[in-house]
Amino acid sequence: MAWATAGVLVLIGVVVLIVGLLTPATYGWVAYQPLADATFTPGGNDVVLSRVTIIGFSVLTMGLLALAFLAGLRAGAKRPPMIGS
Repeated sequence: MAWATAGVLVLIGVVVLIVGLLTPATYGWVAYQPLADATFTPGGNDVVLSRVTIIGFSVLTMGLLALAFLAGLRAGAKRPPMIGS
């Protein structure tokens, strides 16, 4: 059951991440600079992630951590006990 839950978390995380990356991120900015003549134009080296993308990364990370934990439990359970130590 735990393996299936972790696998579903990874799958959902990947799907949400892809959806988040395919939708353009929009944001609003309100500021007042009376002495500045510079205007901000997006499209430089800025990286703007949408909430959906961040949620996708988070769910994917939780799923991968759960899979790593379960794999560690399985690997540790198969190890025979050491005699004489």
